[in-house]
Amino acid sequence: MAAAARAGECAAVLGLSGSGKSNLLGFLANRTLGQGNNPPGVLVDCNRLAEPTTAAFYCLVLDALAAAGETPPTLAGLESALQPRLESDRQRLCLLFDRFDGLPAALSAAIAGGLRAARDAHKYALTYVIASRCALDPGSELSELFFANTLWLGPLSESDARWSVEQFARRRGLAWDEDDVRQMIDLSGGYPSLLRGVNEAYAAGTPLAVEALSQHPALRQRLDEFWADDPSPAALAASRLAHIPLLRQSPAAPSELTSKEQLLLAYFQAHPAQVCEKDDLIRAVWPEDRVFQRGVRDDSLAQLVRRLREKIESDPSQPRLVKAVPGRGYRYK
Repeated sequence: MAAAARAGECAAVLGLSGSGKSNLLGFLANRTLGQGNNPPGVLVDCNRLAEPTTAAFYCLVLDALAAAGETPPTLAGLESALQPRLESDRQRLCLLFDRFDGLPAALSAAIAGGLRAARDAHKYALTYVIASRCALDPGSELSELFFANTLWLGPLSESDARWSVEQFARRRGLAWDEDDVRQMIDLSGGYPSLLRGVNEAYAAGTPLAVEALSQHPALRQRLDEFWADDPSPAALAASRLAHIPLLRQSPAAPSELTSKEQLLLAYFQAHPAQVCEKDDLIRAVWPEDRVFQRGVRDDSLAQLVRRLREKIESDPSQPRLVKAVPGRGYRYK
């Protein structure tokens, strides 16, 4: 990634939930870019987007550039803030966008042209690195910028996984023997979030066995979040996760859901990280016009959400996947 930015090229870091994308971008921004011949890096956390509008997005970028309030939150404002940094051939800058896939589809389409225009105006001086759970739409104005430099994150290397386990044990004052360390790496496949969950569960006294580990909250929550994205076989293969023991079975198989629960979950999965309005959810689950006109009360929807949570949440009383947005509806993470 740093080599691509150094060469004036854009790059994409792809990875499923828990693969360490945010950690990698943070490391690039704070420890790698700006050092030696690498261009300076500025991290833009798309999780912090205040609302799904172009103005909010440009405000987020300007804030990362320490230019919020100095220029309007528009493409022109962004270019004005970039100009002093890129005013000579020797000046370069890399913008790193974490959780780029968390932006609503309509917003991504709206800003794609602007980001591409800014890049074209400062080709090889302005570069982007995006972190996403999936590749960009091939039809996007931005997608071709990343074709040459796309990295899928997956399991840690043997040495990195071992270092991670040893650091965890050291922080907790624990002494794990070689067999323990080997089992933890094998069961998690060295996948970052699962390896951390196995460390936490074993430190709490859980046996190193798939069934027992899968029921511990440290693993259950991570597994729920991983499968909630409904990763495709192609994505699992690209991430090299097909043979990890803890990922051999999805905890929320569609066959376990009723037809209404499947419709509700499908709507949530089609609108990740967005506020799903109650009326839209009702239309999606009860599509018959006559039913909607007669009125499906809020408590009918609330009961359906409750039943879905009981099947996909590790702790339905403290939901992590389907969260209520008071007065509006629900947000699916």
